[in-house]
Amino acid sequence: MQGHATGCARQLWKQRRFVAQTIQQRMLAHDRFQVEMRHFYRLQPSGKSQYRITTYIFLPQSLGVHSGVYSQREFYRRAQNYVRLRTPDFSLQALRTQPRSPLVQLQNILSVDGWERDAQKCKRVLTSLKFLRAILNSRLDRRLRRMNPRSRRALPDPAAHVNTEADRYIEDVSAFASYFRGVVGLIQRVNASPGLIQDYRLTEESISLVLEESYLSAYQLVEQYSAGDEKRRLQARLEALIEQETAYRSALGCSIQLQPDSDNEEYLFRSSALKKFTSNVLYLSASVEAEGRTLEQLLFAVAAGVSMIFATVVAFYFQARFGTFTFPVFIALVVGYMFKDRIKEVGRLLSVRLLRNFLFDRRTTLETYDRSNELGYLREKFNFVPMADVPLAAQELRRQGQATGLDGNGQEESIICYTKSVTLFSQRFESIFPGGPALTGVSDILRLDVRPFLHKMADPVQRKPLLREGRIQWVRAKKVYHVHLVSVMEGGKDAKPRYTSSLLTLNRKGIVRVESLPTGK
Repeated sequence: MQGHATGCARQLWKQRRFVAQTIQQRMLAHDRFQVEMRHFYRLQPSGKSQYRITTYIFLPQSLGVHSGVYSQREFYRRAQNYVRLRTPDFSLQALRTQPRSPLVQLQNILSVDGWERDAQKCKRVLTSLKFLRAILNSRLDRRLRRMNPRSRRALPDPAAHVNTEADRYIEDVSAFASYFRGVVGLIQRVNASPGLIQDYRLTEESISLVLEESYLSAYQLVEQYSAGDEKRRLQARLEALIEQETAYRSALGCSIQLQPDSDNEEYLFRSSALKKFTSNVLYLSASVEAEGRTLEQLLFAVAAGVSMIFATVVAFYFQARFGTFTFPVFIALVVGYMFKDRIKEVGRLLSVRLLRNFLFDRRTTLETYDRSNELGYLREKFNFVPMADVPLAAQELRRQGQATGLDGNGQEESIICYTKSVTLFSQRFESIFPGGPALTGVSDILRLDVRPFLHKMADPVQRKPLLREGRIQWVRAKKVYHVHLVSVMEGGKDAKPRYTSSLLTLNRKGIVRVESLPTGK
């Protein structure tokens, strides 16, 4: 099942929908139980870049998900948010030539004598290596997608396409790897600190793993689509490159390799740790706090004050009318306390409802990884809404996304409204890596666990009778449920709202698939 989810994620990754130049959205299955919503916010040249994304999640009534069982706290507990810088875009050729390329800047630093005694330059070396790893990983993924015939429409000869692209891929990546190894070889010629050498070797190991994994993916494409002498020739070249990376890591002192007769636990743990270690250059520090706590407490205090005024007025009135120590005063004090308590609670409920109309649930402050500079903030709000509160355009997209004429008709749906407001201080991003790769935007990744939606589902596979040639045959039928997601995106240069529509197909075992639906908007 895990392999199925991984294959599903790879397939959905290709179903990219660019909503506008300022906002991009991707919807895919991260694994069997998590749907991933990715948004890219482009930095505007003005002082602030502001965006607002509202996603409506239409849940069938049969799932039994409503405000009474799926609270705001449960939603945020099941959601996992990552915010990072958008990976700068360089071709393999540009990485070796453009002045703002991290590889060119790395070469400039290493070519100056005494750089290893300058703490700022040592930090810049490691930052450049980490940026380089992230850019290389992104660029190699693009090259593999370009090589894959499935990413192209109506290719007359897929084998010829793969052969041509594989040759170009091998030449370009080999040239880059050779040039890169020549540059970083300068690090080993100086008497750098042990800490710098260790961090360099970890980053270099991670880059080597990126290259090897890319070679293996290219090898699989050649194996699948190519044939004859061309297939054997390309596989031989790729095999030599794969063995070269394995030998290179062994020379660095990395003894952990994939083994056919092993659980490879240590390999997977190390490769994951290396990825996190080198990717921290892109990730932003996020501090989450509830919004409007001070105002909420002030309104609660006002509600308590109003209730106290009521109780005091009642007590004074009855004391003035009947005296201090009388039975009517005793009854009045008890009744006054009862209503005082209820007035206070009603005031609290009205205060919370009033605040929810104007404030968000929580606010996430975005800072650089070392928390030295605030870059912006995100505000989030979750609640259930009736269909009447859904914009007409979103309602129309929901109807267009119905799988059958009966889907959604004649029954109520639970509708989750998740709103995110984004504010980025565009000019502050220039100070993160001065003179380095241009930072064009921020990627916001939300992973939502769908397991609370699965509890009341029927068996994923059922048996149904079929009459065929005078005999009853029992056939298998898959039971799935459809959850529709409609997003409304506003901000940037496009004042007009933009829409996306997606269909999430679930069964009791988790996510079956995620599909992007046409919007025509």
